[in-house]
Amino acid sequence: MSEAIKRKGHHGPSIFDHQSQLDPTARPAWFTEHIESIPEAGRRLLEQYSRIPPDQVLPHVIAVRDKAFDIWSYACIGQVRFLDFTLPKLPYWSKVLSRLRSGATFVDAGCCFGQEIRFLIFNENIPATQLYGFDLEPAFIDMGYELFRVEEKLSAHFLSGNLLADDSSTEGQELTALEGKMDIVHVASVLHCWAWDDMIIATKRLVSLTRKDAGSLIVGNQMGSLDAGQYDMPTGKGFNYRHNQESMERFWRQVGEETESKWSVASGMFLPPVVKENMEHSWAKSDPNMRMIWFCATRVQS
Repeated sequence: MSEAIKRKGHHGPSIFDHQSQLDPTARPAWFTEHIESIPEAGRRLLEQYSRIPPDQVLPHVIAVRDKAFDIWSYACIGQVRFLDFTLPKLPYWSKVLSRLRSGATFVDAGCCFGQEIRFLIFNENIPATQLYGFDLEPAFIDMGYELFRVEEKLSAHFLSGNLLADDSSTEGQELTALEGKMDIVHVASVLHCWAWDDMIIATKRLVSLTRKDAGSLIVGNQMGSLDAGQYDMPTGKGFNYRHNQESMERFWRQVGEETESKWSVASGMFLPPVVKENMEHSWAKSDPNMRMIWFCATRVQS
């Protein structure tokens, strides 16, 4: 086990000014205590790709989930949404899949356990050599091998990296290896961790990873709101920005101006069951207009 996995008490978006805002011994509202099933696509991957016996899948997933949640308390981990693959559910999927089948390079930013990459390899037969992933927490990359039990089979490229880090820092330097090499950047449930200014910084870093050719894509989804603006984080400490379609257009205009590039962005709001469920919790009731928003930004010129 790596030293990264041994670390405890780190709480993703609940860290502000380098201090935890949550009691690490308590489980927040977005941790589901009793898991009775996991998404069918995830189960199929674990049974067929990882060859885990069916009766062992659920306890195996819960054990890895609990360990990961003690490192960073993301809702997608606490609610086991990491096995409900994002890519094939959103409108840009056919475009992304077509490009991948034509040999496009792809990076999953905030890849967590590398589940979307493994989905592409197993379900869509995309060569692993085209696929890259990075995460702020290197322990999650290690735990991906633990979750899927396929270390010897995977030749995709994983690294750690911080979208907000300066190039002079170690966390920033690791991403320089990908600069200008990606045809497609996928960033799901990541950018909503920040307020507008940091979201701009992170997205500019994503732009730096793309090829400067017209047609490069940055796609993803994140928490949004019909009433776009800055909202309190669930812990009541810090803020995040939640987009609607109008603010997403404005956001990408600013990104383009600050990177001397131009992007055409399509987006749409949607209300998945998990958001409906979360809106019943006290931490989410401050925004009755909460939604998810998907986006597909296409570079139209360098």
